[in-house]
Amino acid sequence: MASTSSYPVIDLFAGPGGLGEGFSRLTGGNGQRVFKVRLSVEMDKTAHQTLLLRKFFHCFRTVPADYDDYIRGKISRAELFARYPNQYLAAAREAWRAELGKVSDRAVSRRINQALNGAPLWALVGGPPCQAYSLVGRSRMQSRTNPNFENDHRHFLYKEYLRIVARHRPPVFLMENVKGLLSATH
Repeated sequence: MASTSSYPVIDLFAGPGGLGEGFSRLTGGNGQRVFKVRLSVEMDKTAHQTLLLRKFFHCFRTVPADYDDYIRGKISRAELFARYPNQYLAAAREAWRAELGKVSDRAVSRRINQALNGAPLWALVGGPPCQAYSLVGRSRMQSRTNPNFENDHRHFLYKEYLRIVARHRPPVFLMENVKGLLSATH
């Protein structure tokens, strides 16, 4: 790997971006970033808003004073993004609000391929939603006497991750382990 390049990362079920943030913070012996998250996919509106702001923040070498004004409530989010349209567009390309399993496989593959831009070495990371199969999640959902617990679509979202692994064959992939994943009956 050249000292000026970084390995692309695709982050599925990204939430607010913590796992990707960890990857993007790793530096090599030369001080260069080893990984660059090129696409983060998240369905939850609030988590996606955080993810988008995080991506926007990372577009700057020096954070503009307007960002601090936004954090302090002096300007709106829309005003902040309008003042930096190129950075906003770059952030919006990387932070995709989509629900895997409901958006078409073709659309997912297209976005992944665009983000990778032909890079042969890359990493796929993610943590499929665990509410349906984590020990705590199962306990909470069953304690509500949820008659549809067994049919909750989140039981099967890990298959979306595996489908992407099978289709795109990343050289490296990391799927977050959740206590209860192996003992779930699905």
